[in-house]
Amino acid sequence: MCSSKSIKCSIIFAVFGAVFIILGGVLIPVFHNFIKKEIKEQIPLKEGSASFKAWKAPPVPIYFQIWVFDLLNPLEVVQNGAKPALRQKGPYTFREHRQKGNITWNNKDGTISYREKRSFNFEREKSAGPQTDTFTTVNLPMITVVELIRREFGLIQELVEFILALANDNELFLTLSIKDILWGYEDNLLKKVVDFAKLIGHPIDLDDHFGLFYNQNGSDDGLYSIYSGVKGTENFAFIKTWNNMSTLPYWTTETCNVINGSDGTLFPPFVKKDDRKYLFSTDICRSIYATFDSDQTVRDIDLLRFTVPPRVFLDHLHNPDNEGFCTPHGVCLPSGLLNVSSCKQGAPVVMSLPHFLYADPVVQDAVYGLNPNKIEHQTILDIEPNTGVVMNAQKKLQVNAYIRNVSHITQTLQINDHIVYPVLWLNESAEIDDKSAKDFKSAVQTPVHITQAVQYGLIVLGVLFIIGAAFWFVKVKTSQTKEDELVTVVDDNRDTAHLVVQ
Repeated sequence: MCSSKSIKCSIIFAVFGAVFIILGGVLIPVFHNFIKKEIKEQIPLKEGSASFKAWKAPPVPIYFQIWVFDLLNPLEVVQNGAKPALRQKGPYTFREHRQKGNITWNNKDGTISYREKRSFNFEREKSAGPQTDTFTTVNLPMITVVELIRREFGLIQELVEFILALANDNELFLTLSIKDILWGYEDNLLKKVVDFAKLIGHPIDLDDHFGLFYNQNGSDDGLYSIYSGVKGTENFAFIKTWNNMSTLPYWTTETCNVINGSDGTLFPPFVKKDDRKYLFSTDICRSIYATFDSDQTVRDIDLLRFTVPPRVFLDHLHNPDNEGFCTPHGVCLPSGLLNVSSCKQGAPVVMSLPHFLYADPVVQDAVYGLNPNKIEHQTILDIEPNTGVVMNAQKKLQVNAYIRNVSHITQTLQINDHIVYPVLWLNESAEIDDKSAKDFKSAVQTPVHITQAVQYGLIVLGVLFIIGAAFWFVKVKTSQTKEDELVTVVDDNRDTAHLVVQ
């Protein structure tokens, strides 16, 4: 069909190349919209769907790890007001199981309500020691009682000191086991307070057991109502209400009381790097946000890593949005600290990032033994951008006790005003396993890659055809030029020969 002396082939190649490029370009938005439509149809939580099953009982392993701070110089702190010297011990690892129940659907606004039961099983092989390991830490029941009577008259304070003495539990620091501090123990002081209240005719509803996670193994953290995505994926997984509240009652400004975003396990699909991802956490009784940090790959799945920026933890002077966290009684803590006593039944509990990461240097320098670093102590969310599913999460928090100098409470007299004392820090983490990654790639990633291969394959093929056409055109032109030169030389030789003969 094409001869070496014709440019027909180059024209045909060029036409085919242009067609392939145009077709590939046209298919980019077509396939993009098709994939987007499929994701929007698969993402919503519908009874019986794959997304609903994974949401109801997460298939990936979840681990709850604890590191405790062992106080090395308790006598010096109490007697001389020395700076606490701490030694970290851990991790103590628990396998966490989650199961959502009490599920109800509201078709009117497209929401789903549920409770999520959490249970924990100790994993010795992944831990630094058994749960019976002991460490020295602050007497949290004591300082809770002390904090509650701090603003009372001196007579009341003296009466509390008398009860502390009766309880034979008036030490500021105790030696407890890991199991005790996490899951609870019978506290002699609380028992005496309950008995004394009954004696004077003012019984109080107070449990005589104490533990940072007492009664939480096998329980839930409240009633959630979230958007299921059936009426649109723009607000998919966002929390509408928690415990039937659309705003929180703990803080003093509307901004701080807002319940914003999801629970941090799911987000709306089609995540972009310039997004802010909001989430609400009952552990800290507030909403926070995360911003893009870096690109990540987990089990051959491309993810976007979001981290909580330091600005979220700044004090109200450096971040006015945080003014509402200056509670109770208008007390504003330095950057990096959050007083959660208003949502923890008045207990003087202060939350922070592990090792006081991003906290004011004054806070970090108040104790020995802390080494904050971003890689080990920051919270991360690795999100698959097409679906909004979190494939790797590490939620890290530190529980601290706010210890104040209270007159008439002998054990606190040598403390210089107050100490923010680290008790323990935790890492609640989950990373997609091999089976879940394989299922995800089959359902989402492989179709995306196939459509991309078709799109860009056509474009590349079109470019190759055009290059081939250009090459053929140059070859033909070059061949024609050489033939013309040869004809000219032959004609010249004939003319010369003719002149010689004459």
